[in-house]
Amino acid sequence: MFYSAFHTAGGVKLRVYILDRQDKIRGQLLKWLSENKNIEEIEVFEDYVRFVEQVFKYPPVFCFIRLGKDGIPRMKAAAMVNRISPDIHIVFVSDDRKYAVDAFEVGAYGYLTCPLDKEKLDKCLMKE
Repeated sequence: MFYSAFHTAGGVKLRVYILDRQDKIRGQLLKWLSENKNIEEIEVFEDYVRFVEQVFKYPPVFCFIRLGKDGIPRMKAAAMVNRISPDIHIVFVSDDRKYAVDAFEVGAYGYLTCPLDKEKLDKCLMKE
């Protein structure tokens, strides 16, 4: 069994992973996630192999996966995460809505479009 959250003295805290290359969207996502009191740990990955390995070792509650054209096989990474544990919430972040159907076919929990909206991000996190 995989555990997506872990217990601390202050209660259950969430672990969140981000798969994305450096850009201002990632910075905004990091800022907003770090402001959430329920999130204890945020890790960022640019390499999808390391990302999947970490998901296997220490499953998070949420994986935010940025869709783009930089050669990272993100849909493949999402499918691998889903095989590791279907309980992990995969949220795709994209500049374009055209990948939404593909995202939900690989088990997406959410799909956020850029520019990011903090209210939509918070709603996505509260569905947990």
